[in-house]
This record gives sequence, C-alpha cells and structure tokens, in this order.
Amino acid sequence: MLSCGVKGMVHCFDSEIFGERGSIAFYIVKTEKPAIVETGPATIADRILKSLEDLRIDRDEVRYLFITHIHLDHSGGVGRLIKLLPNAKVVCHPKATKHLINPKKLWEASKSALGGVAEAYGEPEPVGEGLIVPASERQKFDLGNDTMLSVLTPGHAPHHVSFFLERDKILFPGDSAGVYGFGKVVPTTPPPFRLEEAIHSLDKMIELKPEFIAYTHFGFAENHDLLEKLRNRLIKWSEIALAVAEKGGGTQELHSELMKNDEDYQELYEITKESVIISGFHKLTLLGLVDYARLKLQNESKMEFREPKNL
Repeated sequence: MLSCGVKGMVHCFDSEIFGERGSIAFYIVKTEKPAIVETGPATIADRILKSLEDLRIDRDEVRYLFITHIHLDHSGGVGRLIKLLPNAKVVCHPKATKHLINPKKLWEASKSALGGVAEAYGEPEPVGEGLIVPASERQKFDLGNDTMLSVLTPGHAPHHVSFFLERDKILFPGDSAGVYGFGKVVPTTPPPFRLEEAIHSLDKMIELKPEFIAYTHFGFAENHDLLEKLRNRLIKWSEIALAVAEKGGGTQELHSELMKNDEDYQELYEITKESVIISGFHKLTLLGLVDYARLKLQNESKMEFREPKNL
C-alpha cells in the first residue's frame, strides 16, 4: 500500500483503485485509541487491513470508523470492515444511518449514476444499527491522546459530516472542501447541490482554523487560506453557472466558460482528464451546478409571477 504522507498521528494511504494514484485516500489515526477516516470503496477493504498491520495496529484496537458521507468512494467498504474490527463503531451523519443499515437503495442509485465505476467500487454491505453512532454538531470522540470533533457540513450532500482532530489541528472534510491536487482546490458539487448550505459549512470549517486538511481526493494540504479560496471560487462558479443557464446552456457550455475563466480548473482538468475517477468528479460538478442554476432561475421566475396579496 502506497503511503501518501504522515502528519502528527495521521497516516495517509493511497487506495490505488483502478491502478490510479492520487485519486482516493484513506487515513489511519494512530492515537491511543486508533481510528480510520474514510473506508473508501468496498474493494479496498483488504488494503486497509494490510495498512493497519503495517502500522502494527491490531484489529481489535480500532475504536472508530469515521465516514464523511455515504458515496461509495468514501464509505462503500464500511460494512465489510466493521465485521472485521470487533471493537469499532461507525460514526456518520444522522441522515446517513438508514443507508448504512440498508444500502440497497444507495447501491441502485450508485449504479445508475456511475455505471461501471460503481461495479468496480463494489457493492456495500449493511452495517448493524447497534454499531452506528450518529454524530451531532461538535460532538467529541475520545481517541486517548487526542479528540475528534464532528462538524455537520451539508451542501455537497445532505448527509455530509466533517471531522477535526483537535490537538493535531487536522481537518477531514470529505468532499465539503472540494477536490485538491497539485496545490490547487476546486469545488465538487454533484446534484442535488445546495450552495447556501455549502457556504455555511465552509464557514464552520474556517472557524476551526485547521493547520492541515486531509483530503480524500487527495492527500494532505497546508491550509493557509485554502478554505477561503474555495469559498470564493464556489460563489464565482455558481454565478457563472447562472449566466450559462440564463442563456439556455448546459454542462458543456459551463465547462467552456470555466476553462476560459479559471486557470486552476483548466490546469486540473488537463492533468486529470484521463483519470476515470477524477474526470467523473468534474462531470458531476458541472451537472450539479447547472441543476442548481436552473432551479434557482425557475424559483425566481415563480416569485416574479406570483400575484400580490390583497391589501
């Protein structure tokens, strides 16, 4: 298993799914009470177990599996892993619980949206209800010599929660802080995307003042003003999407506008366009932004034609 770095007590590993490097990471927190953050797809469960072994962490030592949301690239393997980690609990957003207990609907939706990629990720296995801890806002989880804080961060998905390792000041944002690579960060906004919720979630993460961000896609990043940059970019991209939608354009037109107006998007697109995984993220981002813009315009149109109330 390819290591992608260590920060404090956090070890990053590359899942290398599809033979790709730099697409999907998972993290092992080697505290007194060890934890795993993001299980990735079901098909990499054995790789995670091997990584625990490499770090000399016994399976019965692992206390938590922290998953940011139920998309298969983040939590598809949780059902299989939890059966093999006898003292672990799964921590997730409250809205994710029902999908973990019965992942059938999630699996069907994933196959419809992702096609062959979902099949390669593998079908998720169910998690027993008694093994799930629905995270509340700013709930703290004791890891012995550090504490993991949960922060509810919807926007990318309604069932999204991020985690913050307080002593090491490392943020695990899942997809709520975009996709990172080559020193650049861009939004990931699959439908149904909610801009206002996404911005509010970013504001909560900014308040935490993380020193490092542990991206599932992909790897460690020094924060500096990375979250603020993403916040500004998210607003700008939404404005561009609205302008495109007003002219009747769709995802292709939005892609063309972003290629012209955003050098980071242009560079990351060119670098990752051959990646099965990352190129798929870009497509869903465009689709989510266009859907958001069309719905906003539709709602504004309804407001304009609504008859005023009688005085």
